[in-house]
Amino acid sequence: MSVRDPLDDAQLQISTCLLDLSNKIERLIVSHTELAENITKLKEAIYNPDEGIYARIRELERETVKHGEIRMTKVEDTILGVKKLQWMVIGTVLAASVAVLFKTTISL
Repeated sequence: MSVRDPLDDAQLQISTCLLDLSNKIERLIVSHTELAENITKLKEAIYNPDEGIYARIRELERETVKHGEIRMTKVEDTILGVKKLQWMVIGTVLAASVAVLFKTTISL
């Protein structure tokens, strides 16, 4: 029977762990590189002065403000809100009037 040296077992275990750690670090480096490339592409898509998202939004704002559509849209929304409120008040007044008429005619 041969007795195994505990020192050899510890060294084997350490080298296995180091190899596993090395593999994981390599995968992490590859993932990090891919992430950095994706972030660079995303920044370019957003901040590109000619074709980026900000350039498109700026152009749309210029066209919209140029024609005064923003102001008109806000005014139209306000008018619609006021009309809804008016119809609610008119409907409530009519319902109350009808209720008063029914109560007076029934009590007579």
